[in-house]
Amino acid sequence: MKSQIAILVVAFVFVCVESKPAGKESEILRYDNDVRDDGYAFSFETNDPIKRSEQGVVVPGPPHAQGRSPEEGEYNSHLQVKGDFGFNFPDGLPFHVDFVADENGYRPKVSFGQA
Repeated sequence: MKSQIAILVVAFVFVCVESKPAGKESEILRYDNDVRDDGYAFSFETNDPIKRSEQGVVVPGPPHAQGRSPEEGEYNSHLQVKGDFGFNFPDGLPFHVDFVADENGYRPKVSFGQA
C-alpha cells in the first residue's frame, strides 16, 4: 500500500513538473480598466496568448414598477454584460468564448479548435 502511494505521488509530481514548460512565464502585454457609475469595461492580453474583455452597463429599472416610487425603481436595475475570452491549449488548439449575461441569464457561445 505504501509503495502504491509513493508511486502515485511521484507520478503526480512528474505530471505537475511536465505541465509547465521551464522558464516560460506569462507576460501581460495589455491591460485596460475603466469603472464608471453606469458600468465598467476591462480587457487584458498575455503573451501565451490569453485574451479577455468584458463590458458591463447598469440598466435602470422602470421608475414606477409595481406602484413603487422612482427612488425604489432603482432597485429594479440590472447589469448587462458582454464579453469574451480565449486561449490556446498546450498543443496549440484554440478555445474561445463569447458571452452575454443579463436579466435572462448567462449565455455563452463556445468555439473549440477554430482559429
